[in-house]
Amino acid sequence: MKNFFSSKKFVSTAALLAIVVSSQASAATITFNDGTAAGDGSGLTSKRLADASHATNNGANGFFVETFDAATPVTLPGTVAGTTDFNAPGAEGSGCAINSTGSGIMVVGTTDDIQVRNNSVNNGAAAPANDSTCYAHTPAVDPNRDPNTVDSSVSIDYSAFLAAQSEPVGITYLGFYWGSIDEYNTFSFFSGDDPEAVVVIDGETLTNAANAGNQTDPDTNQYVSIDFTLAEAFDRVVISTTGIAGEFDNIVIGLASRPVPAPAGLAFLGLGLLGLSFSRKFKK
Repeated sequence: MKNFFSSKKFVSTAALLAIVVSSQASAATITFNDGTAAGDGSGLTSKRLADASHATNNGANGFFVETFDAATPVTLPGTVAGTTDFNAPGAEGSGCAINSTGSGIMVVGTTDDIQVRNNSVNNGAAAPANDSTCYAHTPAVDPNRDPNTVDSSVSIDYSAFLAAQSEPVGITYLGFYWGSIDEYNTFSFFSGDDPEAVVVIDGETLTNAANAGNQTDPDTNQYVSIDFTLAEAFDRVVISTTGIAGEFDNIVIGLASRPVPAPAGLAFLGLGLLGLSFSRKFKK
């Protein structure tokens, strides 16, 4: 958001259709305006959730939620309510936290890269529309910085979380509530050590310098859903900005089972039987 009191217009709702964004390696389907009212006062959450209240988050139906509220951690064995290490200055004791760290979801960054709070600060960060709970944002930056450089970047790494599941799974869905969308906020999705992103989504896709940053307009406060195939599934998302702030809440990931590969011995046995079949055909 550019200014907490700005009132700029955004692109029309009619333009917010499902689009396909491709990279050299893969593609993903991105749907804007895809949210439903969250029952906990946090604005919008994913339509995919059967329970929009966020009262519990135990992985039912393969979905996990990051709300940035210590009162709603992932309730899995061995997990904790979250860390307050990323709480914005002045937000200590606010009840906010990054909740999913105990499940193996690792946030790589500092308070220079991501902050969590439950209020708005003029020219700093604005809560997404109708969100009275805790949310996350990239922090305010030096206005004299080089506008072509990334001022902050935080990585949310799901690889340990995926490895800890009882069966092979991949993330085939991610949704997040994007507040006061600006053209300079970017979400990039990566798989493994591949330096090329599976998909990149930024505010410039929807905005321009004259039409961004409104903190109350429904068109600039959107729930964004991204669907991946298992072949395209990511395990890390990098959130970066070259501007004042990028605000987001209610990150939802959806898991799907990966096919279990046959043991190597069985694969060789299959090739051997295939070879034997061809051998018998030629001997007839």
